[in-house]
Amino acid sequence: MRPGRLTLHDSGYINTVKIYCATICYVGRNFKYISRSCEGGGSSSKEFVCQKFICEGGKSPFVLRTCANKRLGCLAGPAICRFSGGTGSCVRCDKNNCNL
Repeated sequence: MRPGRLTLHDSGYINTVKIYCATICYVGRNFKYISRSCEGGGSSSKEFVCQKFICEGGKSPFVLRTCANKRLGCLAGPAICRFSGGTGSCVRCDKNNCNL
């Protein structure tokens, strides 16, 4: 679905909407990550983004790469980062393997 086209027919008009989302993202922690296909994980959503969460400072700095539902914020990482006394930032992108 990246970039996909969703065509809606309404009263004789055709509206085309581009849907930008990732289908493949890097997944893993620090320097151990692989390219993996994004799947629903129990969700019916097919719209994903790639995420890269960076935790700096604190007791245990780390980088976390994941696929995520496009409608949700950066959920993986922030609580662990705060608990270890670090400062975190999250980058989301909608192209395949863009979270390098």
